[in-house]
Amino acid sequence: MKHTKARCLLIAGLLLAAATTHAADTTTATPQPVTLDGILHPDSDDTLAFTPDGNTVFFDRSAGKRKSIMVSHKIDGRWSPPAVAGFSGRWYDQDPVMAPDGSYLLFGSDRPPTPGGQPLTQDYFAAGSWPGSNLWRVDREGKDWGQPVWLGSVVNSDAFVDFASIAADGSLYFLRFDRETKAMHTWHATYRDGHYLPPVRAGLGNSAVSTHDPAVAPDQSFIVFDYGKTKGGLGRLCIAFREGDHWGKPIDLGAVANKDVPWGSHIAPDGHSVYFTGQSGIWKLDLQPWLRQQAALAAAR
Repeated sequence: MKHTKARCLLIAGLLLAAATTHAADTTTATPQPVTLDGILHPDSDDTLAFTPDGNTVFFDRSAGKRKSIMVSHKIDGRWSPPAVAGFSGRWYDQDPVMAPDGSYLLFGSDRPPTPGGQPLTQDYFAAGSWPGSNLWRVDREGKDWGQPVWLGSVVNSDAFVDFASIAADGSLYFLRFDRETKAMHTWHATYRDGHYLPPVRAGLGNSAVSTHDPAVAPDQSFIVFDYGKTKGGLGRLCIAFREGDHWGKPIDLGAVANKDVPWGSHIAPDGHSVYFTGQSGIWKLDLQPWLRQQAALAAAR
């Protein structure tokens, strides 16, 4: 099944309310297509995660009912043919994300937390069981990568915990389904003294409306995410800015950014752009117009 259609089908029917956002009437930017020398397959590849130097990229690739984490390196100005990452290939692995300093990455997987166990499954999205997901960590070891380590029960408290985004202080933002409201919510787990504190709702937008695929700035000054639901898609791509101890209202990134039904956002190494996946391919959007607008508003207060 085509990756984009499959993911849309999983989410259909979950939302209880329409999204309410601030309109970005005069702020716009045009997403640029990303092909990486043609190594990406628009019907199967998703969620680009680059090392800080921009010379290595991880992403997930669908193949039938399986997904694997792929890796490619930029050599002499060209991207190498992608290969399955050494820590992937057996389980349903997806949504890699790189720590801002490049020292480790996280990804979602249905692999059992204990050796010899059964793969995780969940049935939130449709009749029958679909692959579940918990978050796993892989550390950088010189020029290579180590073995995946389960992130632990404080974060992995459900059969579907997925799509992490990592702040510079190690804190996490991630997805978890809310059984009570039947909506997907973004959660925040602070990292302190070498461990994660119990997650709390991140507080993005209306609590009755689903949020998906958070991409937080390293300094947590802004966050990009999908909000609400569009016909056949996951929602509108929005940005929210930090306002003291809470997030401001979601700001819609506009018709141009949302024309390809976007999802799967990751902050680029430059810190002011975001990569996301659409129905026709992968895109890069420069967020500087919105960042400048926010800076101007803050200066005027």
